[in-house]
Amino acid sequence: MMPDVSFVLPVFNKENALPHFFETLLAQQGGFSCEVIFVDDASTDGSRAVLEGFAKQYDFVCVIANDDNAGPAIRLNQGAERARGKYLALFDCDELLAPDAVSCMLRLAEEYDADMVHGRGRKTDAIIARANIDMIGNNIDAKIFDDALERILGRGMVRMTWLVERKLFEKSGGCDPDIFIQDESLPLRLSYHGRRVVDADMVVTLVPDAGSHLSANKMQQHHDRFFAYANFLRAHPELGLAKRRKVFGKCISAARKAKRDGAPFNWLDLQLQYLANKLSIGPADSTSLNRFVPVFEQISGIRRPIKP
Repeated sequence: MMPDVSFVLPVFNKENALPHFFETLLAQQGGFSCEVIFVDDASTDGSRAVLEGFAKQYDFVCVIANDDNAGPAIRLNQGAERARGKYLALFDCDELLAPDAVSCMLRLAEEYDADMVHGRGRKTDAIIARANIDMIGNNIDAKIFDDALERILGRGMVRMTWLVERKLFEKSGGCDPDIFIQDESLPLRLSYHGRRVVDADMVVTLVPDAGSHLSANKMQQHHDRFFAYANFLRAHPELGLAKRRKVFGKCISAARKAKRDGAPFNWLDLQLQYLANKLSIGPADSTSLNRFVPVFEQISGIRRPIKP
């Protein structure tokens, strides 16, 4: 029987956080049926043993073990291929879930006939073993957008606090497999095919001070953001000019921030591209971005996917 929700959870070296995250997953309220798919990305600590312990104790838990570290984007896609639920619940498993996180997201999806629901994460200085997260309750400020892509191209919705229809994930192709971190590419690709997105001002996860998030690497963040939007622009030349300019602007913004943090871009060229786009001058197409690709590709310390 198809479960209501499939939790799809990539894991890399989360041994200490996993028991605390899983405790909050087990405590989810609402009576929905679920399966839990952990995808271990060749962890080098004891994460896999912890996950296998969960699977032995609970028959709704599945562990996909991998011997190569391919990155969270590829592993999220891998887990989604195994999923059977109507909805996919996508979280970082070194955080804590609010007791009613998923039930609130399900309620919003059904109330507004939305195929994408996004919540918030709240940071805390407490370590995960001592952190506590409150119920969300019924007082939720939710904004509804029928043009999901337009919303995604506004203020970022990049936290892994998503509930999405599995059919939408499949239609969109999921995460861009050419980018290591999925934060930017996943909502972008989902929104292109999405029917309606709910942007909910509710804290669904508590983010302890773990210091292990990949996005803490600023240059990795700039690199992956640039390619998420550049690849999307290349894949969708049919976008209207207004949206093309917004996507193009995201790429230039990522390159400017990378320059600020030490990437060897030509500052004058970046400024001219930025101003031209602001003034609606020029084509704003993927070809215009090609000059920036070699610089990003030569930056050291950037993790790139290793495809299975």
